[in-house]
Amino acid sequence: MIRVIQWTTGNLGRRAVRAICEHPDLELVGLYAWGDDKVGRDAGELCGLERTGVVATNDVDALVALGADCVNYNGLMPDFDSMEKFLEAGINIVSTTGFMTGKNIAAGVRERLEAAAQRGGASLFSSGINPGWMNMITIALTGICDRVSSIAMTETADCREYPSPGTWELFGWAKPLGHQEQDLSRNPMTGHFFDGLDVIADALGIDLHERTVEAEFAVAKQDIDLPWMRFPKDTVAGQRTTWRGLVDGRPVIELSVVWKMGDDIAPNWEGPEGYLVEIEGEPSVRSVIQVEQPRNADLSREKHRMDLIMIASAMPPIHAIPLVCSARPGILTNSDLPLMGARKALVS
Repeated sequence: MIRVIQWTTGNLGRRAVRAICEHPDLELVGLYAWGDDKVGRDAGELCGLERTGVVATNDVDALVALGADCVNYNGLMPDFDSMEKFLEAGINIVSTTGFMTGKNIAAGVRERLEAAAQRGGASLFSSGINPGWMNMITIALTGICDRVSSIAMTETADCREYPSPGTWELFGWAKPLGHQEQDLSRNPMTGHFFDGLDVIADALGIDLHERTVEAEFAVAKQDIDLPWMRFPKDTVAGQRTTWRGLVDGRPVIELSVVWKMGDDIAPNWEGPEGYLVEIEGEPSVRSVIQVEQPRNADLSREKHRMDLIMIASAMPPIHAIPLVCSARPGILTNSDLPLMGARKALVS
């Protein structure tokens, strides 16, 4: 059994705890709680499961002392000091947060993490955000091309079922146009998306000369009142953002998001709900990937499409745990690991 610590119980973390508890090769042995109100409570209680016997704590040193094999790190923003402690103690990390290559985080942090991993003989793998699994699929689709001119991936999502006020506040939503947090060039999340460009570029052997970000915002035409957040009329309730990687001044990789709190916004951009991948090359490739409810009702445990995307975002690092625990020490990307699948996930 591979002994796993879970970091946080948010939208991804709750699904991750369930997946770890159900996996025949994984054992949940520790849980980090972000909020003080969660400390001392059982992981099952926090994640809508039966009691697990694992109690949440915010004591990082106590978690390190467990001597687990791996941490599944699902925090919105990375705590690099804690990551360094785990790696130095020889505890591997798989993650959905912060970075994929480490090239676009604060100066010196990648080197710190790499050095800690080498000292501890541990590995660090992040599948990324937006969600990172689409970057992996986009890379795989280029495998049928003998020449590639450009790559574009666009995520279009109705986000009303994504109850994460912290995320939307980070982008300046529910604020009037022109709010300082709507400046994506200064937003800490931009580095994460730049990392998404880099993981594709690295897999294809491309040296990006420049990275840019461009954002357009939509405002609510009427008050949008959701159970978890309010978007007053004429405040931001949608955005279309594109992060570009350029070579010799030409965009060669584009990652775009179209996020909306429904359709009662202006402008209201159109597009297929899901993920559109467009590869210009020989051959050119156009693929629409959509996450949907299972046809077999017995398999369905989530109410909304956005809940299914939480599963899709949470699972790649969990499937990677056995591979990362046996990999070389240091920071890893998808290019360093074998092809991942839903190993031992077959159900009747």
